[in-house]
Amino acid sequence: MDLAQAPHFLVTKLAVLSDAAASATLRNDELNTEIAALRDRYNGRVVRAGDHPEKLRIDIQQRLEEQKALQRQRPIEADILGRCRAWLAALPPDTMLEQIIPDAEAGLSLSDVRARIKKLRNQVEALKRVPVPASDIKQKVRTYVERLPMPSIGGIAAGEALTVQWPTGLHALLAFVEPNVLAERLLAAIDEIANTPCPLPEREQQIAELECEIDRLQRTEEAIVVATGAPRERGCPPPVVLGVKAVEARGIRAA
Repeated sequence: MDLAQAPHFLVTKLAVLSDAAASATLRNDELNTEIAALRDRYNGRVVRAGDHPEKLRIDIQQRLEEQKALQRQRPIEADILGRCRAWLAALPPDTMLEQIIPDAEAGLSLSDVRARIKKLRNQVEALKRVPVPASDIKQKVRTYVERLPMPSIGGIAAGEALTVQWPTGLHALLAFVEPNVLAERLLAAIDEIANTPCPLPEREQQIAELECEIDRLQRTEEAIVVATGAPRERGCPPPVVLGVKAVEARGIRAA
């Protein structure tokens, strides 16, 4: 996507993200200078009227904490900015971007929103972990049953004593006596696994609904971050951070 053709609100958002990253770098340099100067005064290398050791120690600690938080957040913001640019660059040239204004829920804190998102993500992951049987699952089961060990029979010639060595395990015995029953029972167990907690069509619908709610909450989270200046978390989706949704244009599905 050509950013020269991007909507004004999108260009503005990218500029804000870029300025924030640059400001963080400048602030980090300022903190290095301030901390070094305060340490010189605290250790007596530089003397200034009115200096108090305890006050200097507190000032140094506060700046070190700010620097630690800044250094933790800078790579996250840089990664988000880079992924936003990469996402936009990968969009087809004629992709249309719709601005999304997030809904705000009164009294909802950032921690509340993030807790909800985490809970919904766990639900999605649990649903996605339910296996979907392969199209050839019946053949796989029958092949498994056919390959189970069979009894080893000897002494069938004239004058020999008949010997039968049975494989261990009831499943092998059942495969020898009733292979079709064993295969059917295995397929029934597989079907139960694949349809718990619900059949695949319902599961797909639940996943779609949960992911839609996650997207909504993530946009609310971004709105709170912008309003309060709270730090973003790693992995924020570019469309959420940019406040947009890619829509189809001229029959081409947007990325």
